[in-house]
Amino acid sequence: MNSMKKNVAWNTLGSVFYCVCQWLITILVVWLDSYESAGNLSLAMTTSSSFSAIALFSMRNYQVSDVKGEYSQGQYVSSRVITCIAAFISCAVAALIGNNGRYEVLCIMAFMLVRVAEAVVDVMHGINQKYMRYDLIGKSYIIRGIFTIASFSIGLLVTGELLLTLIIMAVLNLLAAFLYDCRKTGKLEEIKLNLFQKKVIQLLKTCLPIVIFTFLLSLENLIPKQVLQQQYGERELGIYSSIASPTLVVQVFASVAFNPFLPKFSEVYYSGDTVKFRSMLHKTYAVLAGMCAVVTVGAAVVGKLGLQILFGKDILQYYNLFMPIVWCTILTAIIWIISAILIALRKIKWLIVGMIIDFGLCLALVSPLVERYNKNGVSIVQLIVMALYILFMIIVCECSADKVHNEENL
Repeated sequence: MNSMKKNVAWNTLGSVFYCVCQWLITILVVWLDSYESAGNLSLAMTTSSSFSAIALFSMRNYQVSDVKGEYSQGQYVSSRVITCIAAFISCAVAALIGNNGRYEVLCIMAFMLVRVAEAVVDVMHGINQKYMRYDLIGKSYIIRGIFTIASFSIGLLVTGELLLTLIIMAVLNLLAAFLYDCRKTGKLEEIKLNLFQKKVIQLLKTCLPIVIFTFLLSLENLIPKQVLQQQYGERELGIYSSIASPTLVVQVFASVAFNPFLPKFSEVYYSGDTVKFRSMLHKTYAVLAGMCAVVTVGAAVVGKLGLQILFGKDILQYYNLFMPIVWCTILTAIIWIISAILIALRKIKWLIVGMIIDFGLCLALVSPLVERYNKNGVSIVQLIVMALYILFMIIVCECSADKVHNEENL
């Protein structure tokens, strides 16, 4: 038990460290360059994040909750090779046909290589989790975090060029993925690749609705920022993104801290233990509510001081953006956690139906709200659509608990 707790601690420590390093580059770009470069970096990170949904194919939650062994680990890895290639090509095409200059397109593609490295590592971490080797996961995060922050800071200091810096960072992340993660995971289990195996294609079809959900969710974050950039320019986007950057730690920490408990939801659900299942659901809601309260109070207490330390006194004129951004981050974290539960319960149909409707609402609200409220309009749009979607997911979870009860009585 102590060994297990130690391994989970490695996982949590490593993931938070990697998240902090990703966050720090959004701070360093302002310190070492300009708000314009911060806008380009934000665009590259956000756009590549949308296509990272294709690379990841939202398969991690499905993989770790596969308690029945529906697919082999080799099939999960084979599918990841296909999705990474598809994601990179799709991102390139979208960047070229979008309203982006040549330099912005190259920055997006460079950061997309970082997303590919993350996708390769993600499927390896799914196998590590099967063997309870959370220590390998944590060390992987730490290695890539060090590579990320070192290459970005040294790259900008030496070259003064964002694009070249992103290329160096991408190469180092890919090297870490293949030389550490693939090698270490290969020692746990032999992985046989077969890209055109029938079950690999079947796995991709099964997870397709999940990736549509993830892609639309990421677009709910991307589109308001793009509208802000188009209506008010890169500087306004850079200011918004810089203030948002410290809040990202909460989102990643919440989802990573919850991940080790996900297989348990599947096991309890399929066992038909209604009382335990409802208890787990309601404890999760309580923890999430507590997280909301703690983060809100903490942000209100240290927000101004933190922003001033990171960006200087001038940033405080935009402090009115901070708390809405904090609440957006909290709601995003809640969506990731509750959606992971629904995936574990295989309630994928409802996940995608709700998101399609929610995304349509986002499209309808984004232009008028950003035009009226400027940078705060980005947050207002997300708060409305995400709050409604969370309510929808909770209803589905509660109905799923009723289904367990009905099946048990039958």
